Amino acid sequence: RHSGRSASGLTRVCSLPGMLAATVCCASLSLPSALTLSSAFTRDAVALGLPECLQLLSDRAQTAPGRALCLTPRLHETAAECRDAYSAVSEAFAVESSPPFPHELAIEDSLVAVSAGATLGPQDLLEIGQAVAALHTTACWAEPHRWERTPQLAALAINASPPPRLLKAFGDAFDRTSTGEVVLSSKAFPRLARRRVAAQSAARSTADKMRSLLTEPDFVAGLAEDRPPPRQRDGRWVVPVAVGSGQGRVGEEVARSRSGATAF
Repeated sequence: RHSGRSASGLTRVCSLPGMLAATVCCASLSLPSALTLSSAFTRDAVALGLPECLQLLSDRAQTAPGRALCLTPRLHETAAECRDAYSAVSEAFAVESSPPFPHELAIEDSLVAVSAGATLGPQDLLEIGQAVAALHTTACWAEPHRWERTPQLAALAINASPPPRLLKAFGDAFDRTSTGEVVLSSKAFPRLARRRVAAQSAARSTADKMRSLLTEPDFVAGLAEDRPPPRQRDGRWVVPVAVGSGQGRVGEEVARSRSGATAF
């Protein structure tokens, strides 16, 4: 049975990273190691609704690793370990406000991909950066007074803190464009900055060449418009040419108008 106080305390407990959620599970299931592999214990656990209780606990966890750990708890082997785990649960009940943790840490797929040699895109890197920042925020929650009132929770929060070098690397890795799009920072990645400059230079050069072509009488004479503006279709610069007027002389056909009378 769950009282209102238990539900509130459980919510607070699962507000911490998955490590704390696992600690609570272990405390709740602490038994001598002799029972760990006992078939009788397994039958009793099922009869008592233990899987359902674990699922309820998992549903209240705020992170993907926390939800997984809630469903696969480890049983403590000694009375001292049990008491330590229950002490952490008592701290969670007594805590005045839930620790901040604004990320689900659902980044395992990306980490596995990197371990296999894959290259991540900007969105995946952004997700990892946000997870790193969330871990730092949780660590900052463990202020000095937390050590006096809730030492075990504070220790768990501090242990989740990312290395300063990693925190800085991800903190400087992204910029936001004027349209709100998140992109990799040119300042943080000098090689990317050089390639962006080269791409922008090539784009300006191509646009200048198009404008130059549209001022040449021989070139404009074969077009379907007297003074067509520079335009793009499917990422390519095009000009309108009347079908049947020798459009192959002007360039390669990319598309046609709806009427079919004009080629681009």
